[in-house]
Formats: sequence, structure tokens, C-alpha cells
Amino acid sequence: MSQPLVYVIVLNYNSLRWIEACVGALLKTRYKNFRIVVVDNASGDGSVELVRSRYPQAQVVVNERNMGFSEGNNVGIREALANNADYVVLLNPDTKVEPEWLQELTAIGEAETEVGILGAVQLEYDSAEFNSWTKSAMRQFIDELKQPDFARARIPVEWVEGACFAVKRRVFEDIGLLDPIYFAFYEEIDFCRRAATYGYEIALVPRSRIHHYRGGSWEADLSIKRERDYRCDRSQFIYASTDPRNSILHNLWWYFITLGAKFKGAVSSFSLIRLFDLIRIQIDLIVISGSIVGKWRRDRARLASAK
Repeated sequence: MSQPLVYVIVLNYNSLRWIEACVGALLKTRYKNFRIVVVDNASGDGSVELVRSRYPQAQVVVNERNMGFSEGNNVGIREALANNADYVVLLNPDTKVEPEWLQELTAIGEAETEVGILGAVQLEYDSAEFNSWTKSAMRQFIDELKQPDFARARIPVEWVEGACFAVKRRVFEDIGLLDPIYFAFYEEIDFCRRAATYGYEIALVPRSRIHHYRGGSWEADLSIKRERDYRCDRSQFIYASTDPRNSILHNLWWYFITLGAKFKGAVSSFSLIRLFDLIRIQIDLIVISGSIVGKWRRDRARLASAK
């Protein structure tokens, strides 16, 4: 049986601590018809040099600046689509895949034509225990995932995390790439929402498993952690404001609900830094309000065309 061509995109940003184990594990994948593309977001830690010297099997693409998660991955996605990839998998550098991970993903993808996006079960980086994302996002399925013989080959979900994000070619052709309005965080949730409104299903594949540290380069120091929180909150506001299934006024109502909850949390924790950053975010969002409205209109038009 022929195997569809899969491009695995590893977006690297100062991930020297992780990248060797990530690519090394990928090369042990039992699925044969796949390519590795490491897209680098202007790292300065020697991780690019390590990949080039240790893993010539991997293609390396270096961006001139840090383009963020969405646009950085889009560089790799465009490369994959230009080379006739049937699937594109986004994989974080702070992951280690198990040998059968890709075979299990593509098997479900090929068998289930209505599924457009697939994700793997995530384990702790150095153990077989479920990691925090699996325990939180998949908590209603934990008992089932613990069983040695799974009752279902796939579990329908609203979204899967971008740490392991497998997408069929035709989904990109129908709805476009990751939205660059998100520099980091919520881009995969937004992509899943757009795909679902177009009629695609999203699924978790229990037999596909990866190990994921979670955090990666965002855990380097306190200033980077603050930047992470800023980016995450900013993206959450954009996501709440652009649901194409709702009117602008309805989305604005959810925006203020989200804002109130975040300000209340900052006040209760006596965090002036948090309050300051929330104000910064509001100014930022006012500046890009035209782009936010434009995104809602594009996604709304796509939803109408899919009906």
C-alpha cells in the first residue's frame, strides 16, 4: 500500500536544549514516506548549526527574523505544499515522538475522509504518564486513553494542540494557512475553528503518542515568561473577538467578559505588572482593530460559502 507524503515541520527558536533529541527521535519513525524541515526563527544559540552538522537528512530553512509561531510555520507549510505534500505535521522542538506515531496518524487520516486535522496523545517528556495538556484538555477521555486496547481509533475533539498538529493538504487549500494575526498561542485553536466551520472534523488519535515537555524556549527566564503571558492574553482576546459564527456585537460582549475576568485576576493577585500588560494589550488591539475586523469578515465569508 502506498504511503501519502508527509512533511514534518519543526519550528525552532533557540531550542538547542531540545532539538537534537527531537530530530533524533523523528529519524526513528517507522513510517517511511516523510520529510523533515526545520524552520528556524533567527536563533542565536547554535541550534541551527547542530542540526546541519548532525542531521543532514533534515532540510533547514532560516528566517531572517523571529516570525512567531504562525508565520514561521507558514514558511514550512508553503515549502511542503510546493513539494506536493499530502499531509503537513507541525511538531514542537521540545517533543520526542514514538516510532509508530506517524503511521497511526496517517492510517486514521486515510481511513476517515471527513477528518481534516489530527493530533497525538501527549505524554510527559521523560515518562509514559500523560502530560498536563492531555490531563486538562482530554480529561473526559483519560480513563479510555489508559486502556491498552482503545475502544475507538479516534476521538472527535474541538481542537488539538499545535505541538503535534497534522493537517491534510486539502484543508490548507480550502481555508488557507495559519493566521499571522496570532504571533503565538491560539493559532491552532483558530485554525481548528475555521476548519470545523468549513465542515472538517478534528480528531485525537489514541495510538499516536509523543512526549512533550511543554514550554520549551518560553521557560528561559522571567522576562520571556512575561512575554509568553502577554502573547497568550493578546491572542485570547483576538480569538474571542473573531468567532465567525457570531455577530460583531456578540463577540464584543465576550471580549469584555474576558477582559473583566483578567483584570479581576490581576487585581486580586496585586500584580501591577499584570495590570500594566493588560492595558498594553488593549492599546495594541485598538491599533490593529482593522485587522481584527477584517479577519472576522474573511472567516465569516468562508463560513457562509461552506454552508
